[in-house]
Amino acid sequence: MTDAETRPDGETRPEGRVRSEEGVRTDPYPNHRFVVEIDAIGAVGFSEVRGISARVDDDPEADGSLWRRLLERDASWGGGGLEAAGSEVTHRSQESPRLELRRGVTDRTELWEWFREWTDGRGTVRTARVTLLDEHGDPARAWRCERARPVRWDGPTLSAVGSGVATETFELAHAGITEVSVE
Repeated sequence: MTDAETRPDGETRPEGRVRSEEGVRTDPYPNHRFVVEIDAIGAVGFSEVRGISARVDDDPEADGSLWRRLLERDASWGGGGLEAAGSEVTHRSQESPRLELRRGVTDRTELWEWFREWTDGRGTVRTARVTLLDEHGDPARAWRCERARPVRWDGPTLSAVGSGVATETFELAHAGITEVSVE
Protein backbone atom coordinates (compact mmCIF):
# COMPACT_ATOMS: atom_id res chain seq x y z
CA MET A 1 0.00 0.00 0.00
CA THR A 2 1.25 3.50 -0.68
CA ASP A 3 1.82 6.30 1.79
CA ALA A 4 -1.44 7.93 0.72
CA GLU A 5 -4.78 6.67 -0.46
CA THR A 6 -7.76 8.25 -2.18
CA ARG A 7 -10.95 8.15 -0.13
CA PRO A 8 -14.47 7.80 -1.56
CA ASP A 9 -14.96 11.55 -1.06
CA GLY A 10 -12.08 12.09 -3.53
CA GLU A 11 -9.73 13.53 -0.93
CA THR A 12 -6.24 12.06 -0.60
CA ARG A 13 -5.05 11.55 2.97
CA PRO A 14 -1.93 9.99 4.45
CA GLU A 15 -2.40 6.34 5.35
CA GLY A 16 -3.19 5.82 9.03
CA ARG A 17 -3.73 9.51 9.62
CA VAL A 18 -7.40 9.89 8.69
CA ARG A 19 -8.89 12.61 10.86
CA SER A 20 -12.32 14.14 11.24
CA GLU A 21 -12.96 17.83 10.73
CA GLU A 22 -12.19 18.31 14.44
CA GLY A 23 -8.72 16.79 13.97
CA VAL A 24 -9.60 13.55 15.77
CA ARG A 25 -8.22 10.32 14.31
CA THR A 26 -10.99 8.13 12.89
CA ASP A 27 -8.98 5.09 11.74
CA PRO A 28 -8.15 2.62 14.53
CA TYR A 29 -4.56 2.10 15.63
CA PRO A 30 -2.84 -1.20 14.89
CA ASN A 31 -2.65 -3.56 17.88
CA HIS A 32 0.81 -4.93 17.14
CA ARG A 33 2.88 -1.87 18.09
CA PHE A 34 3.25 -1.24 21.80
CA VAL A 35 5.79 -0.76 24.57
CA VAL A 36 5.65 -2.02 28.16
CA GLU A 37 7.70 -0.21 30.80
CA ILE A 38 8.08 -1.28 34.42
CA ASP A 39 9.73 0.89 37.07
CA ALA A 40 13.29 -0.20 37.91
CA ILE A 41 13.31 -2.52 34.87
CA GLY A 42 12.63 -0.19 31.96
CA ALA A 43 11.17 -1.09 28.58
CA VAL A 44 10.59 -4.79 28.09
CA GLY A 45 9.61 -6.41 24.78
CA PHE A 46 6.46 -8.51 24.82
CA SER A 47 4.56 -10.25 22.06
CA GLU A 48 1.19 -9.93 23.77
CA VAL A 49 -0.46 -7.92 26.54
CA ARG A 50 -3.85 -8.90 27.99
CA GLY A 51 -5.90 -7.36 30.77
CA ILE A 52 -5.99 -3.71 29.74
CA SER A 53 -9.47 -3.49 31.13
CA ALA A 54 -11.51 -1.86 33.89
CA ARG A 55 -15.07 -2.15 35.06
CA VAL A 56 -17.23 -0.46 37.63
CA ASP A 57 -18.79 -2.75 40.21
CA ASP A 58 -22.50 -2.60 39.44
CA ASP A 59 -23.59 -4.63 42.48
CA PRO A 60 -26.44 -2.74 44.20
CA GLU A 61 -24.81 -3.46 47.55
CA ALA A 62 -21.56 -1.82 46.42
CA ASP A 63 -22.88 1.49 47.76
CA GLY A 64 -23.10 -0.04 51.22
CA SER A 65 -25.89 -1.54 53.21
CA LEU A 66 -29.52 -0.94 52.36
CA TRP A 67 -29.93 0.86 55.69
CA ARG A 68 -27.15 3.36 54.90
CA ARG A 69 -28.48 3.99 51.41
CA LEU A 70 -31.97 4.68 52.79
CA LEU A 71 -30.51 7.14 55.30
CA GLU A 72 -28.62 8.94 52.52
CA ARG A 73 -31.80 9.12 50.44
CA ASP A 74 -33.79 10.53 53.36
CA ALA A 75 -31.02 13.05 54.09
CA SER A 76 -31.48 14.57 50.64
CA TRP A 77 -35.12 15.64 51.18
CA GLY A 78 -36.64 17.31 48.22
CA GLY A 79 -33.72 16.38 46.03
CA GLY A 80 -35.07 13.03 44.92
CA GLY A 81 -32.52 10.91 46.73
CA LEU A 82 -29.18 9.67 45.41
CA GLU A 83 -30.32 9.54 41.79
CA ALA A 84 -31.10 13.29 41.69
CA ALA A 85 -27.96 14.17 43.62
CA GLY A 86 -25.81 12.52 40.93
CA SER A 87 -22.46 13.36 42.46
CA GLU A 88 -23.36 11.56 45.69
CA VAL A 89 -23.31 8.19 43.92
CA THR A 90 -19.57 7.85 44.24
CA HIS A 91 -19.30 4.65 46.25
CA ARG A 92 -18.73 2.40 43.25
CA SER A 93 -15.43 0.60 43.01
CA GLN A 94 -13.35 0.01 39.90
CA GLU A 95 -11.96 -3.42 39.22
CA SER A 96 -9.26 -4.41 36.76
CA PRO A 97 -8.12 -7.88 35.84
CA ARG A 98 -4.52 -8.91 36.18
CA LEU A 99 -2.16 -7.79 33.45
CA GLU A 100 -0.79 -10.74 31.43
CA LEU A 101 2.49 -10.11 29.66
CA ARG A 102 3.74 -12.75 27.19
CA ARG A 103 7.15 -12.74 25.55
CA GLY A 104 9.72 -14.98 23.97
CA VAL A 105 12.26 -16.41 26.43
CA THR A 106 15.53 -14.45 26.25
CA ASP A 107 18.63 -13.93 28.37
CA ARG A 108 16.97 -10.94 30.14
CA THR A 109 16.10 -12.02 33.68
CA GLU A 110 14.90 -8.80 35.35
CA LEU A 111 11.26 -9.90 35.44
CA TRP A 112 12.17 -13.32 36.83
CA GLU A 113 14.31 -11.66 39.50
CA TRP A 114 11.42 -9.35 40.45
CA PHE A 115 9.12 -12.39 40.69
CA ARG A 116 11.69 -14.20 42.88
CA GLU A 117 11.88 -11.18 45.20
CA TRP A 118 8.16 -11.66 45.86
CA THR A 119 8.46 -15.41 46.41
CA ASP A 120 11.30 -14.68 48.86
CA GLY A 121 9.09 -12.19 50.74
CA ARG A 122 11.03 -9.04 49.91
CA GLY A 123 9.28 -7.76 46.77
CA THR A 124 8.41 -4.15 46.01
CA VAL A 125 5.42 -2.84 44.08
CA ARG A 126 6.16 -0.96 40.88
CA THR A 127 4.29 1.03 38.28
CA ALA A 128 3.73 -0.64 34.90
CA ARG A 129 2.88 1.39 31.81
CA VAL A 130 1.59 0.09 28.47
CA THR A 131 1.85 2.46 25.51
CA LEU A 132 0.11 1.85 22.19
CA LEU A 133 2.12 3.21 19.25
CA ASP A 134 0.89 4.50 15.91
CA GLU A 135 2.23 3.43 12.51
CA HIS A 136 5.24 5.70 12.90
CA GLY A 137 6.19 4.45 16.37
CA ASP A 138 4.87 7.53 18.14
CA PRO A 139 2.85 7.10 21.37
CA ALA A 140 -0.89 7.13 20.68
CA ARG A 141 -2.55 6.01 23.93
CA ALA A 142 -1.12 4.88 27.28
CA TRP A 143 -2.32 3.11 30.41
CA ARG A 144 -0.71 2.95 33.84
CA CYS A 145 -1.09 0.20 36.44
CA GLU A 146 -0.17 1.39 39.93
CA ARG A 147 1.29 -0.83 42.64
CA ALA A 148 1.90 -3.72 40.24
CA ARG A 149 3.40 -6.92 41.58
CA PRO A 150 4.13 -10.26 39.91
CA VAL A 151 1.77 -13.01 41.06
CA ARG A 152 2.34 -15.73 38.48
CA TRP A 153 4.92 -16.93 36.00
CA ASP A 154 4.26 -19.55 33.34
CA GLY A 155 7.31 -20.98 31.66
CA PRO A 156 7.57 -22.24 28.10
CA THR A 157 5.89 -25.34 26.75
CA LEU A 158 8.73 -27.37 25.30
CA SER A 159 8.19 -29.86 22.49
CA ALA A 160 10.74 -31.77 20.42
CA VAL A 161 8.25 -32.13 17.55
CA GLY A 162 7.66 -28.42 16.99
CA SER A 163 9.65 -25.45 15.81
CA GLY A 164 7.85 -22.66 17.66
CA VAL A 165 9.26 -19.98 19.91
CA ALA A 166 9.64 -20.65 23.63
CA THR A 167 7.44 -18.14 25.46
CA GLU A 168 6.88 -17.18 29.07
CA THR A 169 4.01 -15.28 30.68
CA PHE A 170 4.18 -12.94 33.64
CA GLU A 171 0.95 -12.04 35.40
CA LEU A 172 0.82 -8.80 37.38
CA ALA A 173 -1.79 -7.87 39.97
CA HIS A 174 -2.23 -4.12 40.43
CA ALA A 175 -4.30 -1.46 42.15
CA GLY A 176 -6.18 -0.44 39.01
CA ILE A 177 -5.61 0.84 35.52
CA THR A 178 -5.72 4.46 34.44
CA GLU A 179 -5.39 5.99 31.01
CA VAL A 180 -2.64 8.59 31.03
CA SER A 181 -1.53 11.33 28.69
CA VAL A 182 1.08 10.50 26.07
CA GLU A 183 2.24 14.11 25.84
